[in-house]
Amino acid sequence: DSLRWALLSYDVKSQQINLDTDRVARAGAWCNKIWQVSRLLQSIHQKADASGKSLASLPAGFRPSLMDMWILNQLSATVSSVNEDFEGREIHNALKTIRSFLYGDVCDVYVEYIKPHFKDPEDPEFMSSLLFLHTCVLSAIKLLYPVMPFITEELYQRLPKLPNERRQPSVMIDRYPQPGEWSGFSNPHLAELIQTALNMVTGIRAIKSNYTLVKGARPSAVLVCKDGHSLQDLEQCSHIIQRLAGCGDIIFSTEEPDMTALPLGTAVSSADNITVCLSLGNLIDKEKEIKRIQDRIAKNERDQKKLLKMTKGKFEYRISPEKYEERREILDKELETLQAQLNL
Repeated sequence: DSLRWALLSYDVKSQQINLDTDRVARAGAWCNKIWQVSRLLQSIHQKADASGKSLASLPAGFRPSLMDMWILNQLSATVSSVNEDFEGREIHNALKTIRSFLYGDVCDVYVEYIKPHFKDPEDPEFMSSLLFLHTCVLSAIKLLYPVMPFITEELYQRLPKLPNERRQPSVMIDRYPQPGEWSGFSNPHLAELIQTALNMVTGIRAIKSNYTLVKGARPSAVLVCKDGHSLQDLEQCSHIIQRLAGCGDIIFSTEEPDMTALPLGTAVSSADNITVCLSLGNLIDKEKEIKRIQDRIAKNERDQKKLLKMTKGKFEYRISPEKYEERREILDKELETLQAQLNL
């Protein structure tokens, strides 16, 4: 299956391809990811069975969350795109779309969001999250079958069946997902809104990764968005951002804040019409942060010496003057930033 995936992932323009063996190894890791998310789903089913929960229907008064509707929209878009690519013989594009859905949307986002629901079977959202995850994983297995027949058949047989689920004896003869089955869940506006929220999550995570924070720190944030979404729409995504980014209170704005008025210890990052202002303040573990910065300064100085050495003696022609200046400028800017952080 991994070899088949690797071969079909090429955009073939001739009768020959230059096969990269690393791509086959990455395809093997991708097979493992498919197996792991299916194992996770199976373990949650077992937890539901052990607690005596009925999967025959959703709880009374159930209303799907924004993330539930978003993942169904992503599934709808994936099914439509994959069918279109297969019909157009653009198999490599179909593979990219399926991988982006299962790896990116389901595993990296949706599963991370709903994990807290699975800690306790008595959680009000336990059953609904299980049903949505089951739908996404089983649909992805069906989409993958033409390319990965062995692993998908094995998982198709292993995954528990829902009470009202119509499943064939084999994935080989099951109906391939069709766009018409999922078109009712298409919501482009919601997809854009959640993508904006995920971009904010990425910005917050990037800032947090640059500092050594105390354990359990959940810094408050001011999030500025200029891509046309209303504040009311953005505020609906507050809990999504807080859960995925691990931050505290959030204030949304459509106007850039006065940087001079921000409290001391506020870290700022801007990208894709989004500005993230994260209030770190007393949340930084000062001793660890100072040591981390000092270590990075020492590494920068070592890199500067290595770079200078490449312009002398027998190493003189290993790097062009232009490349030397480019690397030196990057190291100088990094050193300046680190020293400024240390002085704070």
